[in-house]
Amino acid sequence: MKKYIYIGSTFAFLICAIIWQQERIKVIKNERNLYKQNVYTLIDNIGRYQTKDSLNVVSIGQLELKLSEVNKYRSDEMRLIESLKIDKKRLKQITTAQTQTIYDLSANVHDSIVYRDNFIIDTLHCINIADKWFDLSGCINRESKFEGRFENRDSLLYVEHIIPKRFLFIKWGVKERRQEIVSRNPHTRITGAEFITIRK
Repeated sequence: MKKYIYIGSTFAFLICAIIWQQERIKVIKNERNLYKQNVYTLIDNIGRYQTKDSLNVVSIGQLELKLSEVNKYRSDEMRLIESLKIDKKRLKQITTAQTQTIYDLSANVHDSIVYRDNFIIDTLHCINIADKWFDLSGCINRESKFEGRFENRDSLLYVEHIIPKRFLFIKWGVKERRQEIVSRNPHTRITGAEFITIRK
């Protein structure tokens, strides 16, 4: 009888070991696929294109990092997030974008005369440029010093979407998560971006 108990115990132990091993292999495969996707995202160039109305867009893949990895590799962003009094344990995503705005300026210079007690004390050469996204106004005095004000406005749109896996024209599952970042200012070019998801 003891012989059957030993055989049954050994058999149960082997089944448990196989089940545990299969689960462990599944976890390791998922980790490997995740790191593979992260490496692909890091070495892939940022996709750039323009919409029909000439707005600049970048397309970026998702990085999935643990909170400890974000603390290690993105310490500047984490310090900024901490200064916002955000609980790091509740952090889900971090998206960054860098932009560059280039305007080719053209304006007519007009003279402004400064009077004091009915006497002309200075003649200023002034410019004024304005549109929906940009304002520049100022004057140059007789010492050739320019004083003015510059304003630049922008609006960024972030769109997150998934790219499904395909098999024989059948879409299923999630192959990749991406973000499209659009600058509504037609003079702005997005020079860089990152899309990080915090994972457990």
